[in-house]
Amino acid sequence: LEDFPCLNHLYLRFDWGDIEIEDGVYDWSYIDSIMNQWGSYGYHFALRICTYEGNAQIPFATPKFVYEKGARCYSMPSGNLEPDYNDPVFLYYLERFLAVTGEKFNGNPLIETIDAGSFGTWGEGHTAAGTNIQYSADVIIKHMELHSKYFPDKFVMFNDDFVNSCWERGIDENMRIINRAAELKMGIDDDSVQVSCYSRDCGYTSLRSPWIFDYFNKHAPVTLELEHYVLVHEDNLKSGFPFIEAMRQTKATFAGFHGYPRPWLEQNRYMTEYAANRLGYWYFINGITVNNGNDIELDKDNTVTLFIENRGFAPAYHKYDLKIALVNHNKSYIYPTDADNTKWLENRETEVRLTVHPIDIPKGVYEFAVGLFENDTPVEFGLKKEVYDEYGFAHINSVKVV
Repeated sequence: LEDFPCLNHLYLRFDWGDIEIEDGVYDWSYIDSIMNQWGSYGYHFALRICTYEGNAQIPFATPKFVYEKGARCYSMPSGNLEPDYNDPVFLYYLERFLAVTGEKFNGNPLIETIDAGSFGTWGEGHTAAGTNIQYSADVIIKHMELHSKYFPDKFVMFNDDFVNSCWERGIDENMRIINRAAELKMGIDDDSVQVSCYSRDCGYTSLRSPWIFDYFNKHAPVTLELEHYVLVHEDNLKSGFPFIEAMRQTKATFAGFHGYPRPWLEQNRYMTEYAANRLGYWYFINGITVNNGNDIELDKDNTVTLFIENRGFAPAYHKYDLKIALVNHNKSYIYPTDADNTKWLENRETEVRLTVHPIDIPKGVYEFAVGLFENDTPVEFGLKKEVYDEYGFAHINSVKVV
């Protein structure tokens, strides 16, 4: 995976029954082993925990003891048990489990997003490959609210199939679901990009309801997942152009594919590189002025203006720290700023006005450097590697301090 362009996180999907192996007994060892191994390489993780699988080999995605306690379920011809997603016993034990899961992962910096995966087959928000029961808006909202309650510091992801799989529910009820998700500041996940029937019936990008994403992408990330890669025919893939257009239209931050990384990368490297740069934000410094072309003066407010262009598909949803550095003879004088990169919106240039007030530093010529940081981790601008120093500052030009 080390040569995979801009690989940010790995997607982990588990079942509740994999973890709560007995009533109140939790085994996190498998998840922990994966996160410890791959987290050591710098990767983060998205997490979905499901309650029903459309697979006869996994009958107890919801733990068996929950049904023994009296939770209602439906026995499928395959032998699987699908829970009644509105059953009070099921919801009681689900909430208890989510409370424990939230305690473990809500504060973990390696977790990027948490799917509201407790509703539907494979956690996808629909009941296909199962009972095909159509649940009310209140049931969907209950599952969203439970995840938001126990993961208040993470982006909880709405699945587009909460509504797209059930327009029979009525537009008013589906809009109630969408509006509640937006109130909860949820992100949105679409697992079905370029599934063959949607590629046939839903236009160039295969997005079923592209307008829905605008309810989410102003405040939280969009994740798009391509159809199972082994099932995607070139007639649908079209060298990746529809997938990229879907990313652009939805203002996607993350995108992935359902398959093995090596075949994907060998067959789609250039498309991957193109998309990797543009997913989320991609900042460029188009210009800089210091005191309208004058020198920097000691013990005074000096105005620095950066002209920053976001060439990505989306804004950033986390505020990072923008710092100015004056570097002279291997000594750096660093000045934090109050710049807010979440305001640097996609497909436009933003004029960022800053103030630098140097005190008690030697007069002379300095290199003027800029750095953007997520805690201690540099967030790189679209600049050559050679302009960066070992501390993550990009050396832009020279200025004189008088």
